[in-house]
Amino acid sequence: EEASADDVWWGKVNVKLEYKSFLTNRERAVDYLNTLNRLYVVDGFGGWDPEYRVPVRVITSRAYHALFMQNMLVPPTEAELVEFESSANRKPFVIFN
Repeated sequence: EEASADDVWWGKVNVKLEYKSFLTNRERAVDYLNTLNRLYVVDGFGGWDPEYRVPVRVITSRAYHALFMQNMLVPPTEAELVEFESSANRKPFVIFN
C-alpha cells in the first residue's frame, strides 16, 4: 500500500515484495482454499472506534485460526454485518489463510 510505504522499517526482516509476486502468492492461496470442502469466514473490525476501525474478513481452512481471529477482532452487530461488504467507502481487508 503506497500510503504506508514510508512508515515501514524496510531492511533484513521487512523486505519489499514485488506486486507481481504478491499477485502470484495470493492466487496460490485462493487456489488452495478452493480445493477444500470446508472454509471458515470471520468478519470483524480492527479497532473499536467506528471512525477509525478497519473492516477485516478472514478466510481460513482451520477452525482454530478462525477462533483466534474472532478473539482478535471486534465483532460486528447484525446491522453492521448487513452493510459489511456493501459499504462503498470501506471495503473489507481480506486475509487468506
